[in-house]
Amino acid sequence: MTLDPLELREFCLELADLADAETMPAFQTGLEVDTKSDGSPVTAADRGAERVVRAAIRARYPHHAVLGEEDGLDGPEDAPTWIVDPIDGTRSFITGNPVYASLIAVCVDGQEVACSVSAPALGMRWDGVAGGPARCNGRSVRVSRVGELGQAQVSFGDLSSFARSGQGEALARLVEATLRQRGYGDFWSFCHVAQGTMDVAAEAIASIWDFSAVKCLVEAAGGRFTSFDGAPAADRGSGLATNGLLHDATLALLSDSPPVPSTGNVRR
Repeated sequence: MTLDPLELREFCLELADLADAETMPAFQTGLEVDTKSDGSPVTAADRGAERVVRAAIRARYPHHAVLGEEDGLDGPEDAPTWIVDPIDGTRSFITGNPVYASLIAVCVDGQEVACSVSAPALGMRWDGVAGGPARCNGRSVRVSRVGELGQAQVSFGDLSSFARSGQGEALARLVEATLRQRGYGDFWSFCHVAQGTMDVAAEAIASIWDFSAVKCLVEAAGGRFTSFDGAPAADRGSGLATNGLLHDATLALLSDSPPVPSTGNVRR
């Protein structure tokens, strides 16, 4: 059966509605926090949002697979795969910071074809399909046209992750080479690239569920997304998004550092 990317995008938005309905009532309510085996926090809202999203996917596409941060992989090896992060930015969510989002993407034959990124506490929602368009709150967005690193604005994630992954010197080179730097972090860095309000975003350590939706979004907006070693994939542990014009030059600045081991692999 041929899948329509626009139909998949609309279903991503339906799933985002379900996730938002789970997370917003719990936001800033002092939820109890558990610690997962990897040391990261999780709340009942994370688990509840993923549970309702999984159930909706199962009801609509029973033969598809689902890979979620909280409950792992379920489904056929060769099926289209939905990749779900119910709350990207759980630490922000826990502390009452509105910079959190549900990330939903669907991969067909190993390629992201549709996505949604929903940040309900910010009142912002992005979506995209392979080949475009990309949208924010229903309005088309595009990456910037900045063509020189010296004029580029860069956003990055957790600084300690660059140090832990051996990419600290690479980040220093990127800072030195660019005009302005901000640590928006998590999904927001990449959404800024997609909508043209930043030119480069870099995250040294994250998993496939952190990257798949934003990769789809950035590419739908005309940009480029790879790992730090240049692979056009979301499952290699690091993520670099640019407007495309700056990508090769940015990769060259990162190339002297070792690649980060893969985390959270999905079948490709």
